[in-house]
Amino acid sequence: MTTPSKRSGPSSPRSSAKTQKPTSVAPKPGQVLNYSYLWEAEYRQGRDEGVKDRPVAVVLVTQTIDGIDQVHVVPMTNRPPCRGQPAIEVPQAVGRQLGLAAERSWIIVDEWNRSAWPGYDIRPIRGREPDVSYGFIPAGLFRQIRDAMLATAIGRPADRDDEGVYS
Repeated sequence: MTTPSKRSGPSSPRSSAKTQKPTSVAPKPGQVLNYSYLWEAEYRQGRDEGVKDRPVAVVLVTQTIDGIDQVHVVPMTNRPPCRGQPAIEVPQAVGRQLGLAAERSWIIVDEWNRSAWPGYDIRPIRGREPDVSYGFIPAGLFRQIRDAMLATAIGRPADRDDEGVYS
């Protein structure tokens, strides 16, 4: 993944995003959230917010020196990955347990977003408001995601709260 040269400010709240999460307790690795994920391709098109809300898996939670929690997430999609694109297929039983609509879905592991918690990119799950979490993926699947991310040696996340995306 290459680093875009264009800078963008923090993502702005959409009208559907104005409802804050019911809790400010940071999520845990392996938790699946509903999130306005900004794909790298969308960023390259000049967007500063994702086109649609989607499930994402939390891979890491960190804290800034100022004490702000940050979540690092990878996207889930029902579109099969492109040839050669690193992805982990979500077992159908896990998808059903999480309440995902698609019969098949994949976790893309060669890009990710980082954003402050709580933040405007977290969205209530339609039909399950005010819930923002689908639940947790199994530990074995989480390890597969982590190992695949390390194997792809991905670069920088799309930082949704900093002065620039992909900083």
